[in-house]
Amino acid sequence: MQYVMLLITGFALGAANIVPGISGATLAVIFRMYDRLIESINELFSNVKKSLLFLVPVGIGMLAGILVVGTVMDGFLDRFAFQTSALIAGLVAGGIPFIHSQAISKEGRKPVFYVIAAFAAAIIIALALVVPTPAVYAYGEFSFSFAVLLFVGGMVAAAAMIVPGVSGAMMLMMFGLLTVVMNTISLITEYLRTPFDFGLLGPILQVVLPLGLGMVAGILLASKLIAFLLARFFTITYFVILGLVIGTIFAVFSDSRTYENIDVMTVPLVVIGVLVFIVGMVIALLLGKPKEDVKPPQ
Repeated sequence: MQYVMLLITGFALGAANIVPGISGATLAVIFRMYDRLIESINELFSNVKKSLLFLVPVGIGMLAGILVVGTVMDGFLDRFAFQTSALIAGLVAGGIPFIHSQAISKEGRKPVFYVIAAFAAAIIIALALVVPTPAVYAYGEFSFSFAVLLFVGGMVAAAAMIVPGVSGAMMLMMFGLLTVVMNTISLITEYLRTPFDFGLLGPILQVVLPLGLGMVAGILLASKLIAFLLARFFTITYFVILGLVIGTIFAVFSDSRTYENIDVMTVPLVVIGVLVFIVGMVIALLLGKPKEDVKPPQ
């Protein structure tokens, strides 16, 4: 029964990690397994059996949650790009109060910290305006530079997953990779239904391999860096994260793919977008408030 509960909890964590604005680490705090999760990751090589008995069922559940929720989200992004993007932006915005409360929890509200957050937000906004969103690898479009981007994005996303209040999917969105990942999840789901359709393996592996390697590096290496930054520069780190999150909301609405299914932007459509944004914000606020104090990884 213990392993069944770990599978179910892992499913919830996986579902959370694929939804921008919902922090899987915060849910782990709510489920009272955050400390054990960090301990198992840090002791993976020193206490292999104990760590694997915990991480394997949680990992299987997370994979199932990612595949199920990712496939659903990809379908909505294809059919209702604007409304789904508004929901995602609302989910991201709903995480801001918690991140801000963490940021001011130790050193308060000093003006210089808000300047740092504004600078971080400006970087994301500038990138959204200047740097084109990476093309989806469909039709064989793939390159070494795109593989590097997937590796780095996966590393940052995985490292972010262990920081309460920060969404790994939000980091993927910041790198312009969320749509690529959603498309790949749908391809994996399709392949699982037709395992002899080997033509799907190429585009799947082109994304999964560099992204997966980056995520492994993020969990094993970048998580140590995150722990160091939170231990030595807790306030600055969280204010930088705050700025990145705010900039990401702008990036969602500046992305041309948000409006690809819209011929004319009408008033009713805008109203629906605002309402969906508010719904996403409320969901994130409800799910993003832990029931106990959050401690950074050690």
